[in-house]
Amino acid sequence: MNTATRQVVGPLNQSGFTLIELLIVVVVIAILASIGYPSYTKYVERTRQAEAQGGMMELAGALERYRAKNFSYKDADGKLSTLAPSLSKSEYYKVTITVQGAGSQQYLLTAQPKGLMSDTEFMALNSEGQSCIKKSSCTIGTDPSWKDD
Repeated sequence: MNTATRQVVGPLNQSGFTLIELLIVVVVIAILASIGYPSYTKYVERTRQAEAQGGMMELAGALERYRAKNFSYKDADGKLSTLAPSLSKSEYYKVTITVQGAGSQQYLLTAQPKGLMSDTEFMALNSEGQSCIKKSSCTIGTDPSWKDD
């Protein structure tokens, strides 16, 4: 007797994902990303801004030490890279020191956003500890202080 074996053609035990299932997963991930990404970028901007504010406060401390040694802030405006190396190399803010007042006894620190932060707020801090923050250049005493947040 001739025993013929029969081959079964077609799926018996297939495993895997169908195209529809994969497309649903891709759509769900796209929706989650479109909700989460703007929140993430705002968080990163706030973190970089807080880092710049901390750097400006450190620079203010360095300027006070400079004044204690030199009895004024004279010529401190050209020493940003010495007084605050991290701020002078910042990718996100251009920080400047402006020495003011009679006898060079006052300063104004300004931080202008650049690069990825160019659409964020300007910041300023003066020798009396007053600050401001505003979308376009800010004026201390007129615009909101960053310390009010």
